[in-house]
Amino acid sequence: EKVSPKTSIVLFAGLVAGVFLPIALLLGLDLLRFRIEGRKDLERLTRLPILADIPVAKGLDKKKDERAVVVRENFNDVIEEAFRGLRTNIGFVLKPGEKVIMTTSCIPGEGKTFVAANLAMSLALLGKRVIVVGLDIRKPRLVALFGLKPTKLGIVNFLCGSEPDYELLESQIIPSGIHKNMDVLPAGIIPPNPAELLSGSMLKDAIKYLS
Repeated sequence: EKVSPKTSIVLFAGLVAGVFLPIALLLGLDLLRFRIEGRKDLERLTRLPILADIPVAKGLDKKKDERAVVVRENFNDVIEEAFRGLRTNIGFVLKPGEKVIMTTSCIPGEGKTFVAANLAMSLALLGKRVIVVGLDIRKPRLVALFGLKPTKLGIVNFLCGSEPDYELLESQIIPSGIHKNMDVLPAGIIPPNPAELLSGSMLKDAIKYLS
């Protein structure tokens, strides 16, 4: 009579290992996750309203200066619908009289300029007059994103002044080249003191005047 190993015990141990080891591995990987990977993570971590899910636009090369405004007139694909949904939901969030929308994040390359430009385009298609202001004055990309020629025009020229000069501010604005309702105010030259310029009162004056 066969004493060892017992087939039934070996099969049972294999069954237990085959069922519980993958489960333990998946749970362990889930516990070790440190990135926000989807809408459910955001809903779990914050009570802030989530206005839209914007899909990643394929075919964009961040290393190249190429136009990345993907919202177009008379088109109805996934990304157009996503920005239409964002536009509609923002309308419910904004208070009466509010006209300024800021996109921001703490990590470069997360899509701040991309979202701002395409949301502006979506609003322009609705008949709204829109101006996109580039405030990433450390690494400005707004001009390249709109496919415009490099220019020294920009909001930095206004922010560097000691007193508000609104004629100077208006002279820095350039047409988007995409839609008649949308203009662009790029960052301009890269200053040595970007943090000071963005925290000063001149920026508040500029935003108030533009709005």
